[in-house]
Amino acid sequence: MFSSFNKDKQIVDKYIDNYHIHKNNIYLLRYKLSIQDNPKEFLKDFFKDIEQGSVVVITETIVYDEDAYVNAAASQVLSKHRRFYTVNEILDFIKDEARLSYFLNFKEVVYIDDIIHKVKDEAVHQQVIKLLNDFPDNVKKLLSFKEENGRLVSFEPNVAVFILIKK
Repeated sequence: MFSSFNKDKQIVDKYIDNYHIHKNNIYLLRYKLSIQDNPKEFLKDFFKDIEQGSVVVITETIVYDEDAYVNAAASQVLSKHRRFYTVNEILDFIKDEARLSYFLNFKEVVYIDDIIHKVKDEAVHQQVIKLLNDFPDNVKKLLSFKEENGRLVSFEPNVAVFILIKK
């Protein structure tokens, strides 16, 4: 549902420059944790062949108070969606495999029209719009809902970039 790979590339490039890291020792996790049945096992398997001291970058949509709402909307759009996780959950998933070196949290603009294009079924399209419009006001504020002419046009979920060092 959400794509943030351009932002993580910018962050990684800056990290490489600041810490003089060789690009051959950097691994970008491009499989979203939010579609994994068991993210902790998935990450354990991902890390097993990575050399100690290598840098691993995970970019993931994260949730705080709004997680039930955002997860419900994402599962309507993507059949593979399981759930988005909190920062602490993700850190718990990797604690045996890596240590956190750098963390950045930012908002990503998600356009409703982009979501709608992913939904082929008109009935599901209407359900997603209704679900988003029915979010409580406090959640809409947290997610920076933007409307034009009474129509929801975008919102801004939280995204995190975790730069990890393999133990």
